[in-house]
Amino acid sequence: MLYFERYSPYARSEQRKSFRIAFHLGISIANSIVLYLVLTRPLSAALQFTQTYRMGFTHLLGLRGGFEVVSTVVAFDLWDYWMHRAFHKIGFMWRFHKAHHTDMEIDVTTAARFHIGELILSGISKCFMILLWGPTLWGLVAFDVFLNIASQFHHSNLKIPFGLQDRIERIIVTPRMHRCHHALHTHCFNTNFSAILSFWDRLFRSYHWAREALELEIIGLFKPRGQETMELGPFLKSPFDKG
Repeated sequence: MLYFERYSPYARSEQRKSFRIAFHLGISIANSIVLYLVLTRPLSAALQFTQTYRMGFTHLLGLRGGFEVVSTVVAFDLWDYWMHRAFHKIGFMWRFHKAHHTDMEIDVTTAARFHIGELILSGISKCFMILLWGPTLWGLVAFDVFLNIASQFHHSNLKIPFGLQDRIERIIVTPRMHRCHHALHTHCFNTNFSAILSFWDRLFRSYHWAREALELEIIGLFKPRGQETMELGPFLKSPFDKG
């Protein structure tokens, strides 16, 4: 994605690309270490519990093999959609999620820009989703792989003709669709929460088709803006700011 962004960018970057890569990659590595230490055992325990005692909808419905893997990806993508909406709707959750939205540009590195507080809250919720759904390890891994690929794709700053994105957007989330989610335009506010499959937004009436490029020009939040959005201290402290 970095390679394609360099040679075919949608929007011109005002920030130094190497710094954006280093800043967001550093956040991602630190988050990964914390998540490994904090959430590996709870997630593993939840997964093992559902498989040992055959709990969850996968066992209730008798889902097996490839059908279970596909069903798990779809079910967890739906869970991710509602979690994303909750992070925007519930004040306490938004305080952590807004660190992601303070980025004034959007490119593939933005996919790594998450506050550790948000990731821990999502991980706790994921434990409960595992207990409810009862996925296999392969189903859960497939979801995480597709989610990461989708996140890097729809956060990317790729110049793809809107006509082509219209067709792709019927199935999966496109860069144009998610750029709208990050845009400050009135029509884009609180829309396009899907991560992998795009039809959740249409089904639950949160979809906005950004037909005009003008809607996608200004990215981020009204406040904060400026250099502090790319400084580690303000980024980590953002959930505790009054704004």
